[in-house]
Amino acid sequence: MKKLFIATVGTGQSGKDIAHAIYFSLCQHNPNTAVFIVSKETRENTLPYLEERIRTERQDLEYYCEEVQEINDFEILHKEYVIIIKKYIKQGYDRKNIIVDYTSGTKSMSAALVTAALATEVNYISYTFGLRGEGGKVKSGTERVSSLSTTLFDTEKRLNQAKILFNKNLFDASEEILSSYKDLPHPDFESEIKFIIELSRALNYWDKFEFRKAFDTLNKMKMDEEILKIAQSNSISINKLTDYTYLLSNSEDKTFLLYELIENAKRRASEGKYDDAVARLYRALEMLGQIEFEKEFKCLTSDVDCKNLPYEKRNEIKEKYLDWKDNKVKLPLYITFELLKIVNNKIGILFSEKIEEIKKILYIRNNSILAHGSQPIKKENFEETLEIIEKLLVDSKSKVKKFPRLK
Repeated sequence: MKKLFIATVGTGQSGKDIAHAIYFSLCQHNPNTAVFIVSKETRENTLPYLEERIRTERQDLEYYCEEVQEINDFEILHKEYVIIIKKYIKQGYDRKNIIVDYTSGTKSMSAALVTAALATEVNYISYTFGLRGEGGKVKSGTERVSSLSTTLFDTEKRLNQAKILFNKNLFDASEEILSSYKDLPHPDFESEIKFIIELSRALNYWDKFEFRKAFDTLNKMKMDEEILKIAQSNSISINKLTDYTYLLSNSEDKTFLLYELIENAKRRASEGKYDDAVARLYRALEMLGQIEFEKEFKCLTSDVDCKNLPYEKRNEIKEKYLDWKDNKVKLPLYITFELLKIVNNKIGILFSEKIEEIKKILYIRNNSILAHGSQPIKKENFEETLEIIEKLLVDSKSKVKKFPRLK
């Protein structure tokens, strides 16, 4: 049976970047036929790059363009995309051999293509992701394709789709799919839809370090008896999540933030975003030093009271690290841990013992595109960095709370 690939075509920053991402997905799926849904703008600015790649590398590919002028109205887009998909189904393409790709386009275009695929019972939904560069676009050479099976066009199946996205930490997508259909005439599922939308919103805030907004959202959920019943059926305690986000927002114990930062890094790594993950681990290392330094010397590394330091180091530290702009002494990472070692701080001693391994962390981080270099970080770099950080925390009790999962 012939395989059909249908993709929305966006603008990107240059047109060429989007064409590359779509072509990458197309090659991964290797269809016999492709349909590119364009607007007037993308037909002129993006499509030519895509056609050039096809002419030079995939001469055997049969492809068509479908122009849709609307780019923002979800309802219009959904209807237009359903018509397009059904047109090719009528031409003989089996639903089981149709892939829709929503890598590019506006949010409404992407959401509408997903829902149109669900409505027409198309078998696969595809998305290209990878390391993000300037403007949030996927960087060439880091792409990966994620495919999800679609479900029947009814509320229960849409809920299943939302749960899949939720459990992959794709909270924006989970909320958007269900928000588009919250007025469905299926009252038996209204409370569950509301529950997943609100929990997706709360965890999305949490994942972006907006802990106060996460707390406020969860705190409101606590007041809804129906939501609490559904949460209980999923073995999720809204009360515990609320209490934890309150601590993240208000606690003077910064170790809550430290462990949350490490957990956040693990989530970024699970998505293949290793540059983001290592940047977070490096910040966790800084934070660990700052926490221990404040405990030992009763001041901040960003505003050091030299009188609190070991006597033999006071003049040297002030001379080297005084910031003349604001007349504050500010310590870099190495010196922070060196001072901790001098006063026999356990973390400072461990840092010194593992200094060669830690230098590798700094080298990897400094050469990443999110710091001072241009090298993408690999999975093994992240794993090495995480292992070193966790060794420094070997005697500490983890206070992190894992994100819940839906059944």
